[in-house]
Amino acid sequence: MDAQRRNPFKPDYVADLHDMLVRAAETERAMPRAIRKQKMASWPEFPQEWTAYGYDDAEMRLPVPSPVAIDEYSYVMDLVLRSPEIEDRRLIWAAAHSAAYRDRGASWKKIGAIMNCDPRTAKRRYETALLALWYLV
Repeated sequence: MDAQRRNPFKPDYVADLHDMLVRAAETERAMPRAIRKQKMASWPEFPQEWTAYGYDDAEMRLPVPSPVAIDEYSYVMDLVLRSPEIEDRRLIWAAAHSAAYRDRGASWKKIGAIMNCDPRTAKRRYETALLALWYLV
């Protein structure tokens, strides 16, 4: 009976697969770094007046990803690693990271520069690789 159970992360359409890739890239950016920056051994600079409370701007951080988002990230990573071509993997992941937290989608000009090709060629290769990946699902 468990073998017949549908995978909750399996995309129904190619557009859903693209959305999953972008969400996985956003999850990867929101996760903590693997290597922490070294702490300095000196005291930080701070103003000496008591009226200087809140003297610097608050630093905005990305929200911590939920366990479901991390599970989906793991599923997408396994799916991308099943892609037979290494260039397709690089292209898919570069497009997902380029489109993360962006309303306009991926920056094909930058991706074309990374892949050493025209932006239109990079987009066409991405669509072909995405379709091949969807058939692997």
